[in-house]
Amino acid sequence: MFGGKRELLARGLFWSGATFLLGQLPERDLLLVLNYHRIGNADGDLFAHPGLFSTSDQLSDHISYLKRHVSLVTLDEALAFVDGTIHEKTRRCRVLITFDDGYLDNYEVAFPILRSHGVQGVFFLVTSWVGSGYVPWWDHITYLMKTARQRRFCLRYPADLAVDVDTNGMTKSLRDISAQYQRPDNTDPARFLRELGEEAKAKDLPETKRRFLNWDEAREMIGGGMAIGSHTHSHPILGELASDRQRQELAQSRTLLREQLSIEADALAYPFGHAAGFSDQTQQLAREIGYRAAFSYHGGTNLPGTARRYDVKRVGVDEQSRLRFRVQAAICRLTGKCWP
Repeated sequence: MFGGKRELLARGLFWSGATFLLGQLPERDLLLVLNYHRIGNADGDLFAHPGLFSTSDQLSDHISYLKRHVSLVTLDEALAFVDGTIHEKTRRCRVLITFDDGYLDNYEVAFPILRSHGVQGVFFLVTSWVGSGYVPWWDHITYLMKTARQRRFCLRYPADLAVDVDTNGMTKSLRDISAQYQRPDNTDPARFLRELGEEAKAKDLPETKRRFLNWDEAREMIGGGMAIGSHTHSHPILGELASDRQRQELAQSRTLLREQLSIEADALAYPFGHAAGFSDQTQQLAREIGYRAAFSYHGGTNLPGTARRYDVKRVGVDEQSRLRFRVQAAICRLTGKCWP
């Protein structure tokens, strides 16, 4: 499950004792924001996309380790650091835990784990998906590939792509197909998914049960100490939308969160969150609509005086091995940098 050069490097550093030594040195003053998506058991889940899934044991182990070595903070504390309104004499590595999309397992699995540790998680909800059985395109692609009877085939739309699962493996094949789906010339997503299913000889998408947490569950999570933020209304790539569409996505989501949960959503997480996924205009709109901060998803940490309120950096840690996570956390605690 875990491989690659960085994984091997992490194992070497851990077993050499370097991680322990790093943990004894003074920590850097910073905010590290970790991001998860789904929490649970991916075995047998035909919708479980590699790279967007962590087990309950992994999440609990991550939190246990962080509690011993860094300062786990709340959303309010993290935003005070970003705003520059917190002044402490002692430097410390602050870590905020976040979750995107609002999958049902966030309520059923992640919430009890966080509550048992006495730690706040921030859950960014796509408001049009709340309480629904909606299948996002990345889960749809995963389902088609996991049920495919054809292991080698070619896609022609929107451009030629040869797929060979036996040679390249499922993870790389899914990555290539997802990149193909996100091409700007894919102007007909339904056609793309239909042709993928036909070429792969995959099963039809079944009627799915509820896949996202509902408003009552979100209220319970708030009552249990969690924080809720916006992940827009329908999860588009904001940077590709006109100004009025961006404004609608950001404002509608914040309004629904206020109406349903009686909260003023201070935080926004940009869908996808890569550098091209939002623009200067997006950041300005988020400010105008009333968000206090917005979180990206292209790596990095947040340092005093340089943290940007509408580009708060986050690091993805889905499906990361225990040793690599500990090595990364130790290095970041000391240097202020977190390699992915």
